[in-house]
Amino acid sequence: MPPNDLPPTLLDLLGNHLILSRIVPFVPPSALLSLAATSQSIYSLVFITHSSYTFRHLDLSNLDFAFVFPSHRCMNSDGYDLAAPLRGAFYVLGKRAVLQYVKTLILDGLAVRAAVLREILCNDAFNVRILSIRDVKELDKEELMQILRYLVRPSRPKDSPKLKGLYYFTHREPEGGVTNPDKYHPGQYHVSDPNVPVPKTWTNGGGSLFSTDEIAMKAWTQLIEACRDLIAFDVVVCHHASGSDAPPELASVALGINGCHNCHSSPEAPRIFGQTPTHDLPLLSPPPLFSSTVKAAQSPVPGESHRFYASCKQCLDDRWCYRCNAWWCENCCTPPAKAGELSRNLVSEIKIDAGHCIQPWLVQDLCSRVGEGGEGDMER
Repeated sequence: MPPNDLPPTLLDLLGNHLILSRIVPFVPPSALLSLAATSQSIYSLVFITHSSYTFRHLDLSNLDFAFVFPSHRCMNSDGYDLAAPLRGAFYVLGKRAVLQYVKTLILDGLAVRAAVLREILCNDAFNVRILSIRDVKELDKEELMQILRYLVRPSRPKDSPKLKGLYYFTHREPEGGVTNPDKYHPGQYHVSDPNVPVPKTWTNGGGSLFSTDEIAMKAWTQLIEACRDLIAFDVVVCHHASGSDAPPELASVALGINGCHNCHSSPEAPRIFGQTPTHDLPLLSPPPLFSSTVKAAQSPVPGESHRFYASCKQCLDDRWCYRCNAWWCENCCTPPAKAGELSRNLVSEIKIDAGHCIQPWLVQDLCSRVGEGGEGDMER
């Protein structure tokens, strides 16, 4: 075969930055380093010629200990320092002068101390735009909030903060939930293992997406409001019912796209990607592979609904079934304030009991019981 008719080599394919940028997000960092070690030409391509494409999306969530130099495995008073592999990974990448090219950084499930996050978000050596720290360990939440407050402080430098999107509240994708590369897109999962449940998301009506104590919820709400138009999160602030004077609160319940179980709408308008302001939209999981912008992270799957409803649990009190995720708007369901206020007319308005939706036959039974025994029989 003449030399000019030979098929392209691996080096020829990887030398095309368009092809390289579509491949490397699926390649573990340890495998990428092993590939670069096979020849000087590939090393030069990975770490010099196309390093800005090679390391734009860096997923360290499955960090391989072999990827870290043994000299950076330090010990603490309690034994092995779980954060050492991450520091070692940054050391390895820093020696090769590629840290500045990392725009999307995935650290889900790792041991991530606040000091490491401070270095990532405040050090000029990093230029991370999208950061995912879902289900991380050893992270002090108060220190994380302090770092974010520092980033959005009024005296911050112009064109800062560098960070534009933070995944923190929702959960990482389950093991076995491999996404189909042909259909990979934020907001939709293609689970390869049928035994692995589809993760809860804002658009699939997954119900309660996260939980936190009341004090932390208020502090996070205030912080996210302070980050408005600066840093986007994988959570949104509840709009509350019209006319409500309740303070802002995080919307922790994903209600899906269909609206109220009765009227299929809601007095509070749905959030619509492409129409609702960016600060009222969440980052969709999983984080985008091929872009490091908030717009990409907030883009649902083409062809699927671009709208969804979300609310805080306070607004859904006695109007949301946490078992089947059915819910009723305030126009269709106004539960009595106290069980003692029940009457034959009011009991027919009850949709939820003990967090579960009531079946029609049970409503009829309750009505008959109220009619026979009086209102007091309904008290618990």
